[in-house]
Amino acid sequence: MFPIILGTAKFGTYTSREESFSVLDGYLALGGRRLDTANNYAVWHPDGKGGESETVIGEWLKTKDRSDVEIMTKIGAQSVDGFTYDKLDGLSPGNIMQSIDDCLSRLQTDYIDVLYAHVDDENTPLVETWKTMSSLVEQGTVKALGISNYKEPRVLELLDVINQNNLEPFKYVQYRYTLLSPNIDAKFGPQVVMNEHLFGALKHLECKPEITGYSPLLDGSYEFSPDELPDEYDNLLNAIMVEELQMQAEEIHTTTSSLVLKTISDYGVTPVTTASSIERLKDNLKLLI
Repeated sequence: MFPIILGTAKFGTYTSREESFSVLDGYLALGGRRLDTANNYAVWHPDGKGGESETVIGEWLKTKDRSDVEIMTKIGAQSVDGFTYDKLDGLSPGNIMQSIDDCLSRLQTDYIDVLYAHVDDENTPLVETWKTMSSLVEQGTVKALGISNYKEPRVLELLDVINQNNLEPFKYVQYRYTLLSPNIDAKFGPQVVMNEHLFGALKHLECKPEITGYSPLLDGSYEFSPDELPDEYDNLLNAIMVEELQMQAEEIHTTTSSLVLKTISDYGVTPVTTASSIERLKDNLKLLI
């Protein structure tokens, strides 16, 4: 299997349609086939409303053989009134059904390979959410299910719901993950950081989901000065680690980003990563392909 999943969060907003098509074509040519998107990408862009990424993928997909590509999308985290983490559309049965119809329309396809519950919706009983998600698999609209940004107690609670009601298991999990540890007071909204404890718990789940990690490269921060880390990761230990990684990468004539992705992959986490150009993507994958 190709070592990374292509992240497309910036496609159609920060990354133009033409640039997005170029990266998608290049990724496919390299042997990649899995595309990660969501119905709220990229609502945080000044001109974004959500759905831009799926729309670009759908336009691109028209020119391809659908069976050559796996679409992994997410629902439940669309802002209801402008960009805010405080009021999301959630995972009620009604919203799930409306969201999947909208996703299929934008993606110009009649099925989704992997559908994630993007963030935990504590206002809707897990059994209602998962019965509806499972029904989409039963009818063939979705091939497999995943969860993203669920804290460990809720993961275990969901497993109980699935087992007690004979529902579809989740085969994928996705969390914020990189080699650096965030500051203890770092805030990521509804995003959940996968630490060592959570990773260990996920590895021992009976359903054996594929563990995937987003934001592995922190928007290219590993290539910058160690003094220029994002605020959430800006501390002395992380600066020292970045400096050491940069020296290691230089010794083996590669990019620091490629070393980071290789390390994460070797650890057992599939990186979800993107690039603004196919050249940059190739640089990032030097140690993986």
